Amino acid sequence: MTSKLNPEPSETARKRPKRGRYLFITAVLVALGGYFLFGGDDSEGVNRGTTVQATRGTLEITVVEGGSVEAKESQELKSEVQGQTKILSIVEEGYTVTAQDVAEGKLLVELDSKELLDRLTEQELQYQNALASFTEAREEHGIQINQNQSDVKAAELESKFALMDLKKFLGEDVAAEIAAQVDENFYASQSEQAAGSEEEVSPIAEGEDAQAVTRDPETGRIHMESASARDVEVDFSKYLNRDSLGDGEARQQLLKLDSDVDLAQEDVGLAESKLEGTRRLFKKDFVTKIELENDELALKRKAINKESAETDIDLYVKYEFPKQAEKLLSDYEESLRKLQRARKLAISKMAQAEAKLNSAEARYELQSRKREELKEQIVKCEIRATKPGLVVYGEGNRSYYRNNDRIEEGATIRERQVIITIPDTTQMTVDVKVHESYVKRVNKGQRARVRVDAFPDIILEGEVFKIGVLPDSQNRWMNPDLKVYSTTILIEGQHEWLKPGMSAEGEIIIETLTDVVMVPLQAISQEKGETVVYLADRGMERRLVETGSFNTSFIEIKSGLEGGETVALRAPSTSGGRADDNPDA
Repeated sequence: MTSKLNPEPSETARKRPKRGRYLFITAVLVALGGYFLFGGDDSEGVNRGTTVQATRGTLEITVVEGGSVEAKESQELKSEVQGQTKILSIVEEGYTVTAQDVAEGKLLVELDSKELLDRLTEQELQYQNALASFTEAREEHGIQINQNQSDVKAAELESKFALMDLKKFLGEDVAAEIAAQVDENFYASQSEQAAGSEEEVSPIAEGEDAQAVTRDPETGRIHMESASARDVEVDFSKYLNRDSLGDGEARQQLLKLDSDVDLAQEDVGLAESKLEGTRRLFKKDFVTKIELENDELALKRKAINKESAETDIDLYVKYEFPKQAEKLLSDYEESLRKLQRARKLAISKMAQAEAKLNSAEARYELQSRKREELKEQIVKCEIRATKPGLVVYGEGNRSYYRNNDRIEEGATIRERQVIITIPDTTQMTVDVKVHESYVKRVNKGQRARVRVDAFPDIILEGEVFKIGVLPDSQNRWMNPDLKVYSTTILIEGQHEWLKPGMSAEGEIIIETLTDVVMVPLQAISQEKGETVVYLADRGMERRLVETGSFNTSFIEIKSGLEGGETVALRAPSTSGGRADDNPDA
């Protein structure tokens, strides 16, 4: 198709002979009827030339462009081996892969895998070492968990027993009151430390199992730490009474000491009464002096025992009781510290064990991944048939001989390079280049006809399948002024004789005009800016006409001419040559 009345033939059209325009052209040719030579008045020296009748009928407006046959879809078999490798064997080009070949997994290309096998052997050793380290770290992690549980449990029991000893000595109530003071001071100490480190601390339990929750300001992680007592100054003297001490050992000891004083006091009283009687009897000479002296001595011993008992209670109250209480309280505080150290040490050891386990696991996964990748690479050295079709080396329609990319046995192949293209010949297309002046009139779904150069008598039906968005880049570099758009015509049906790469011509029907008057393009002349025809049956009468759409052979006459009128296929000329006023003829 062209926009001029006397169109310049396209490059494709120049290379190919003009073809008939099917049924409607046949009807026009039948209507021609014959040729009329040299009509009119010979005395005037006018040559009428060949004539034809204007016809009324259907006119198809088409775009005809040359192109090549291609498969709608093609499978590209690329090298997926990293780096470069060599082709050990390859199926011959032109081989047809059958469905049986696909079912059997026929080997199409075999790439060199020797280097990959050597690397796999080395990687296997690294993998086994990493597996052993990972297994060891995993077992040590489990052992550390058990050890931490044992250590923390032992520390918890020690703290529990220390508190029980304190309760046993001071009694339940006094021991609970003092333990509460210890816990209160601990939380106060933890709060101060947390304020200094910008950590949030809150108690979550009480007593020997007290813990604190802390939040790391940077990571936001929450973790628990054992409560640790801060030294507490306790005045034990205020608890030194029978009512406060309850049923503890201190109360029992205090009762015993009080009883000893009371008994010694009674012994002194009895000794004094006896001595008083002995003295009265001695005055009456009923007892000897020795007996009197013995009673006096006994009184002195009882008095000494009383003083000793009073001293014992004073010493117990002043020294022994606070000493024992302080020791038991200190043991309880130390047990809390040990519990805290045990938990922190467990956390530290657990972190080390987890870090070792994570590191070993990461190394194991890395070595395992490398091992699997090498195995996959070795498998990828064998490229097998997965779809039926025709084997074409390289990228099919592109040359695989440039830049030393020749596909053959022994050739070096790089990663992602296309080795074989297998087009799907069940659906074929024709790729044509449509000029920019017509691309807006070409739409997806428009009907088209295709004629293959190798089989010119066979007309294939199809439709426009795809239109390029941008001009064809290859043609743009060859001729910057030529803007063409790649357009794909999908051929209907299956044709075994149709092969990729065949030259073909696509005719896209962009418009169909019905009941219009038409004449061949050669009958139209441009004279002084006017469009005219010459009526042969009226002595080469010159008539102005209005033209419309046209194809490569015929043009629509909108006004100025009726169907059945005979027109000359060329402007008339005098006997001396062509008319001067028809320079375009």
